[in-house]
Amino acid sequence: MADVPKLMEAASRWQKNFNNPLPLAANSRLAIITCMDSRVHPERIFDMKLGDAEVLRNAGGRVTLDMIRSLVVSQEILKTTDIFVIHHTDCGGQAAVRQHGMLIQAMVDKLPFLFGLVLRLLDALSMTGLLLKPIRNLERSVYEDVEKLKSNPMVPKSIGIYGFLYSTEDGSLKEITRRLPVRGKKLQ
Repeated sequence: MADVPKLMEAASRWQKNFNNPLPLAANSRLAIITCMDSRVHPERIFDMKLGDAEVLRNAGGRVTLDMIRSLVVSQEILKTTDIFVIHHTDCGGQAAVRQHGMLIQAMVDKLPFLFGLVLRLLDALSMTGLLLKPIRNLERSVYEDVEKLKSNPMVPKSIGIYGFLYSTEDGSLKEITRRLPVRGKKLQ
């Protein structure tokens, strides 16, 4: 269990040492899509400080509709100009492939009857990957997510997109793919 009193004490210390509020937009104009895994800290990997990047997280660091929505906010309101997609080794997203049936059943058990039937139907039609986004091959998943961003009309060509694989075993970062931005005119 989380030690809530200890965490609240830390929050109190944070508040006492809090300096001036940071500006809304990230200093680096960078949005990072990565996994919710507690071992993956882009801020540490890239030696960044608080306020240097917009970090968007979900299970597996996959590009989903919700990530696209967040990126639109990041680009239009926070003025980010580049996107990093970072997947990592030893990811639970790979375990999701091995435990697919159990995950579907857990979701069905938590849903009202009709929604459970719909989920089972989607699973039977092999469409649950749209919901779970399981990872079978790490380098391919990075490439697929970068391609999904490149082909999405909500992501302008003026946005640079870079895909990386991070090793939780040795801390290394490998670039998998990139789309260099078309700077100058903001293309849509």
